[in-house]
Amino acid sequence: MIDKSKNEYNVYIDESGDEGINKGSKYFILTAIIVKKEKDLEISKSVDLIKENLELSRKTQLHWKLLKGMPNKRMIMDVVSELDIKIINVIIDAKCIQFIPSNNIYNFFSGYLYERICWYMNDNNGVANINISARGNLSKEKLSNYLNDKNHKKFNIDTNCIKQIKIIPNERKKLLQLADCCCSALFQALKYNNNIHFDYIKRIQHKLYSRGSNLLSYGLKLVPNNSNSIELKNLVNYLKASKK
Repeated sequence: MIDKSKNEYNVYIDESGDEGINKGSKYFILTAIIVKKEKDLEISKSVDLIKENLELSRKTQLHWKLLKGMPNKRMIMDVVSELDIKIINVIIDAKCIQFIPSNNIYNFFSGYLYERICWYMNDNNGVANINISARGNLSKEKLSNYLNDKNHKKFNIDTNCIKQIKIIPNERKKLLQLADCCCSALFQALKYNNNIHFDYIKRIQHKLYSRGSNLLSYGLKLVPNNSNSIELKNLVNYLKASKK
């Protein structure tokens, strides 16, 4: 039973990269943006502003991969930097996965994301309404069973922090489109591994979930443990240098 005294948050989850082993991209990224429920409508309007700046109609789906020009992408990150949100990323190094079938990578590693969402809820006396961008092999029933599996000891997922789960087509929720932008910006930063693309993340680094100075365990979580991501190390060093 949900405690009515708790703060309610809406969470929007999207992904970027190729899910699976030896399918092209080195990284598969899951991103959640967390918004206070009472501020959801106000923050959603920022997507309308972005579309207006891009000379897109409000009905047009905002999709990072279809955008041209770095100034347009920097503009989006600047808008995000002003929003009252938190961002959590789980970065999956597909090249280091050996024993998990390709079609199970999402389900297995998404536990790291839900675990951190629950940590954030506990940090802020909150409960989460989770909205997930629809994907072919994802069902609400399977996900609910996964989250409620008490025998799943790898993750510390506090299901008391989750009020409801919805799987929604990306085009129907503006903040799923914003999650796509945040996720794809990080994907490109790691793919191109240069300061020009790291700059996207620098603009929103204060929105990444952290505890104290610990960012890598929270807002930029790298898995599996045997990964030694040079690209992520370079990004983090760039973020640290930009703060000096």
